[in-house]
Amino acid sequence: MNSNSDSSDASNVEREQVSVPEERATKPSAVFQEFSDKFASLPTPEEKVAYGLQFMRSSISQEGSPRFREFWEARRHILPCFKENLNSAIRSKLWNEYVELTVEARRLKEILEEQSAFAMEQIDLAIKSIESDLANFEILLEQAGIFAFPGRCETIAEKLEVYGKIQSELNMLNTLASRLNAFRKEVIKTDMRIRFKAKFFKRLSELGDKIFPRRKELIDKVSSEFERDVDHFVVKYFKGAEVVGAPYYALREEIKALQGMAKVFTLSSGVFNRTRMKLSECWDLVRALEKEHKKEMFERKQVSSEQRTTVEKKIEELKARSVEMSLRDLDKEIDLISKEMREISLHRDDVRYLRDELTKLRAPHVAAQEQRARELEEAERESLRIKREKIAQIKEEISSLQKEGIQLELEAYSSRYDELLKNLENLEVSKGEKQQLERSLRPLKELLADKKEQSLLNLSDDDRKTLENLKTVLNQKKERRQEIKEMLETHRKTLGSSGLDFEKAIQLRELIDQEKERLEKANTGIQEIEGKISELES
Repeated sequence: MNSNSDSSDASNVEREQVSVPEERATKPSAVFQEFSDKFASLPTPEEKVAYGLQFMRSSISQEGSPRFREFWEARRHILPCFKENLNSAIRSKLWNEYVELTVEARRLKEILEEQSAFAMEQIDLAIKSIESDLANFEILLEQAGIFAFPGRCETIAEKLEVYGKIQSELNMLNTLASRLNAFRKEVIKTDMRIRFKAKFFKRLSELGDKIFPRRKELIDKVSSEFERDVDHFVVKYFKGAEVVGAPYYALREEIKALQGMAKVFTLSSGVFNRTRMKLSECWDLVRALEKEHKKEMFERKQVSSEQRTTVEKKIEELKARSVEMSLRDLDKEIDLISKEMREISLHRDDVRYLRDELTKLRAPHVAAQEQRARELEEAERESLRIKREKIAQIKEEISSLQKEGIQLELEAYSSRYDELLKNLENLEVSKGEKQQLERSLRPLKELLADKKEQSLLNLSDDDRKTLENLKTVLNQKKERRQEIKEMLETHRKTLGSSGLDFEKAIQLRELIDQEKERLEKANTGIQEIEGKISELES
């Protein structure tokens, strides 16, 4: 039974020897050389086969790409050992492991070949994409438009369009160049046959011939333009160690802008380093000037601080007196202090602080003034409200008297009408509003006249005759009163004229006093007669 097994294993060994792939004779690696040396030093075939299988397993199970060449070489070293005198059980176990590793290696190689084929397909598609982009480069460039620069740089402001066109094309070429380099690395690390790699490298090389020369040309162009602009900026504003033509803070921002543009542009390394050095030297000059300016400003601020203390004392003194001052007088004092502030050298921060302090002095007075204005406004609104209420009340009384007037007796109607007239006279309204209210009284006035006429018609003959006599006497008294007024006025004019002696002046004063007494009696008599007429008419 053992002899049959041994003969079967021997035949299998012969077939395996035929199926071993031929490897190109190349110098073995250090790892394989170490394996060979140790393999040859082992005394028994069993140890050699076990050690060989271990090496074969490690060759295809390591991290990264499997070492198939070393695997097949180790397999070729192990195979003759199976022909030697081995224990049948051990040989069968080792043979099975040997066959399993061979199958696993071939399966792994197939998988890697499939992955390699997929990777080759993807690389091919990616290269075709670059070829398509290059074929439609002008269209893509037009679609991308002119490159938009971040920020603003006055030195290159007039040439932004030129820079924009160059940098826009450069950005696209940079992208294509980056993709091309990435695919070249991908081809290098992807496991595939040498002839396939050669084809890919040839295609990538042809694409590079279209990309890199044009990219270098544009880089040289934008680099020369930018270096020329930087040189012009340096010559214009920096004369040796002096800064001329613009304030240091403006140049400081311009240097920052130029340094920023240097990072945005795709410049050659030489131009980038040279412009960076030139701008750094300019920056040092500007910083030195800024340092001197800050030192000068610090000294001025020290002087300003001393002068500010003097002004603060005056403000404190004015603050103590401002409580009892009017706003007008306070403003005069503030104007004097402000004038003094303009005549001395003060830092803008000190000026701002002192002005704030002066404004605080006015604050209580302004607040009180605003409070009074609000109170006046409130009082005016209240007065307007009361006036509107009175107008509404008068309108309501007029409307009420119009409704009730026909049923009222003459005396009651006349009393309410007179009260309305009195209220209207006391009412402080505009002329237009007053005229409107007076027009509303016309119907009431006509109704009052009608009632009086009706009352006269209802009088008896004696009362009517008495009324006529009273009216005649009233007219006579009014005429007499007018004569007295005229005589009194004549005496007053005579007294007021010059050239009168003392006696005549005394006589005229006595006459004036007499006429005043007569006028007072006439007025009393007229009032009595008017009262009697009013009683009869009522």
